[in-house]
Amino acid sequence: MVNGSIIVNNGKKILLNRSYKASPDYTVPSKFSVGITNGTPSVGDTALDVRVPITNGTVIDDGQDQLTGSAGGSNSTDNTSVFKTGAGETDDTAQNLIANNSSSTKTWTISALDSNFTATQFFSYWLYIKDATALAKFLSAGTALQVRIRTNGDAANLSYLLSTTAANLSTGWNFITGGTTAVSSLTQGAGGPPSGVLDEFIIEITTNNATDTFVAGDVVYDLMRQWQVSDLIKSFVTGYPVLDEANLEVTTWATLVTTEAVGFPIDGFALYNTDTTPLMHSEDTVTDLSKTVNNQFTFIVKDRVL
Repeated sequence: MVNGSIIVNNGKKILLNRSYKASPDYTVPSKFSVGITNGTPSVGDTALDVRVPITNGTVIDDGQDQLTGSAGGSNSTDNTSVFKTGAGETDDTAQNLIANNSSSTKTWTISALDSNFTATQFFSYWLYIKDATALAKFLSAGTALQVRIRTNGDAANLSYLLSTTAANLSTGWNFITGGTTAVSSLTQGAGGPPSGVLDEFIIEITTNNATDTFVAGDVVYDLMRQWQVSDLIKSFVTGYPVLDEANLEVTTWATLVTTEAVGFPIDGFALYNTDTTPLMHSEDTVTDLSKTVNNQFTFIVKDRVL
């Protein structure tokens, strides 16, 4: 079900430019992107709220390797019941983030990454929070969750940081991402950026009390990956758009095949052009549908001049 559909201001600029300039500055819409947790479309929007990779990108860690605990964190354990699919991975294993009562700072580190980070690309990972009881243990004021990306062996402050608060988390799966901010443009630790290969990451959860603990299944980490702009965008189905000049209507078809955008509850869709900085032409918010390897999504968009 469509919950909102609109041609945004940039889309109107494209239409005016292509209609009235002898040598238009803008390209026509020919690409699309999809997203999650998308709000009600507004004419002033310039992007989906949370764009997600359509193609797989590069898996940095698939969730099979144990994380080493420190401070209030204990070594992680395998979870083969709660895990996240996607990015072309076939493993059914995630990591339980086990927390003890020795410190309110719960820390888990992994250096045996499947692939090193590329500083110029974007990144994300998934964090599952079992229920309201587990979520209530996250620090209620201030930074509750942080990831450090660094060179193995560097001091902890020689890192790129991505932080969030408990208010930005919910029960179930949370897609934790810097969005379209490259790793090298994230907040830097006090000592400056790392100077070597980015081959280590640290998850740090701060709880309200040192005595707050997590047992297996309370908080689960899985599937860290990177991607670039080309992974966020795809061309229309061949032969589209189709213009119906008699009815002043244009129809666009866009398809996500079984291997694309797997693991995401898709609820946002947008058309883009191919300018050097692509402009979003239109935006749709729909009832979210879980994208798996067992389904294919086809979006049919009709725009009409009235």
